[in-house]
This record gives sequence, C-alpha cells and structure tokens, in this order.
Amino acid sequence: METSRCDRCQQSLETPEDLHYTISIEIEAQGYVDDSEFDSNDEQLASLEKLIESADEACSADFGDEWFQRREYLVCKNCYAEYIRNPLGKPIR
Repeated sequence: METSRCDRCQQSLETPEDLHYTISIEIEAQGYVDDSEFDSNDEQLASLEKLIESADEACSADFGDEWFQRREYLVCKNCYAEYIRNPLGKPIR
C-alpha cells in the first residue's frame, strides 16, 4: 500500500489516525472576453445558442483549462491550519 503524503510539506500520513484534509479549489475565468471574432451581436448570439444546444454533449475539456479548473490537495493538520490562516500566502503584517 502506498503511503499518502501532504502535498505541501511532504509529511507522511502513514495511518488512518493521522488527521489530514482535502482542499478543493475551483478556478473560473471571469471578466474580459475578446469578442472581436464576431462581426455582430446577432452572430455572437447565434454562436451562444449553438453552444447551449450542444452543452449536453460538451465536457469541460472542450473549454480548456483557460476557463475552468478544479484542483484538490491532500494536506496535513499543520498545513491546513496555515492555509486557513492565510489562503493566498500574502505577507502578514
């Protein structure tokens, strides 16, 4: 059996009693969209309607990591406490 390790500090999480956490992060692009490829709003709306109609067949891979990502990290108790205290890793004054 392979030993799990903390993704941050690489500490071994050898037994089920070792308290650890899974941190899930979803990253979604927002804001500026370059719509210069469309000649008109009608063309843009038609493209959007086509995308909606085919949404059942589409998967997230079709949109690429540029638009959406989901990541999961396994962390030990100490790394979890540091993450909760300062999730963006900004300098603390």
